[in-house]
Amino acid sequence: MSLAAFLKNVDAFQSLSTASLERLTNKVQVRDFKAGTAIIRKAAPGDSMYIIQSGRVRVPILDERGRKQFTAQLGVGQFFGEMALLTGEPRSADVFADTDCRCLIIFKDALNELLRQHPTVATFLTEILGQRLMESGTIRQVGKYKLIGMLGRGGMAIVFEGIHPHLGRPVAVKMLAHELVYDKEFSDRFKNEARIIAKLRHENIVEVFDTEEAFATFFIVMEKLEGIDLEKMVETRGTIPFDQARDILGQFAAALNYAHSRGIVHRDIKPSNLIINPKGLVKLMDFGIAQHPTLEDALEVKEGVIGTPEYMSPEQALGEAIDGRSDIYSLGIVAYEMLTGELPFSHEDPVETLRMQLNNKMPDPRKRNPGMPDDLVHLIMKATAKNPKDRFQSCAEIERLFVKEKVSGGLDLSNTGVKTLTFLYDKRREAALKAFLDEVRRKAGGISGVFVPN
Repeated sequence: MSLAAFLKNVDAFQSLSTASLERLTNKVQVRDFKAGTAIIRKAAPGDSMYIIQSGRVRVPILDERGRKQFTAQLGVGQFFGEMALLTGEPRSADVFADTDCRCLIIFKDALNELLRQHPTVATFLTEILGQRLMESGTIRQVGKYKLIGMLGRGGMAIVFEGIHPHLGRPVAVKMLAHELVYDKEFSDRFKNEARIIAKLRHENIVEVFDTEEAFATFFIVMEKLEGIDLEKMVETRGTIPFDQARDILGQFAAALNYAHSRGIVHRDIKPSNLIINPKGLVKLMDFGIAQHPTLEDALEVKEGVIGTPEYMSPEQALGEAIDGRSDIYSLGIVAYEMLTGELPFSHEDPVETLRMQLNNKMPDPRKRNPGMPDDLVHLIMKATAKNPKDRFQSCAEIERLFVKEKVSGGLDLSNTGVKTLTFLYDKRREAALKAFLDEVRRKAGGISGVFVPN
């Protein structure tokens, strides 16, 4: 069996492509050890990791006083010494060949050179660290935050549930995938996320508390959100009721309006980045690829196509300069999906999806949901205009369509005024008067802080 084929059967390496496995095996050394031989000595420099290809090794586990507690045995396909690659610290334990064994050795310097040239090879480091962070009796802490479980994972990061040791506050600890640490643009954008969100204080935007750098990667510590993301909500329900959709879209627009007013464009708006808590509060998260005018030059970010094709504006798909109107386009796509249960543009080939965003006419949402009210159809069609000049020019316009000034339980009556108009009219003019009142109600409802009862 080739080394690449062997590694493909090891859990931590299964996500690597064939090309990445071949590159990695070109840097691997093979060494045989006789039974009883010391493979690693405690306090020695941590310059390599080992994968057992045949045989068995033993690791004496000592307590803080150096007394032996038990002996761990590792067999074929298991690895050891890997934390040295992630921390740079000396070895923490002795490792002996329990039987005659053969090990594959990956040296740190050779690996770092490989990862600089081919960052995707680093996928296995994330898999290894993810396992170690969750295994009982091994590392369960990042900085001062204790980890108690995994919340989820995506293409860029793994998110753990953590506890602040002093405050007892539950937090979400987001770890950047190692393959991206070695990609300077993504690494900088991840750190950029923390700096961006740390400056945002809005009830509809996730709050960031802290950042940590450990285990050869980066972590962002943020509030742990309760509730369900909009993607799962749509998957479960099919479509969102009209009134609930208005409420979600109003809060969504408020979050974007706040960010845009501070020069921040999100650039990856999609349902999985919106969490709705049990009280109906919407939280926008994941500013990992957000851009800020004052940070772009400093980060030397290369312009390109970054985002999720199904929700991407035409100008973003072309790699052109974008502003808040690009997020508005994405909001319109999200609204369409919420209200019809389907995406307007989607193809198994992401490039074809981008072509559809550029060239295809927006489908009429009423063909999927015939009872959709005029205001929601208007939102979708105007927000998703191909030309940014034809869209809403700010999220404030969208916010005014849906947002009513609310406090839990209804209107805040502590500062409420009421205006009443009485009309005396000829009943033959009733239709004209009704049309006039409908127009007044529509215009008054668009004023922030004004609620017009039906």
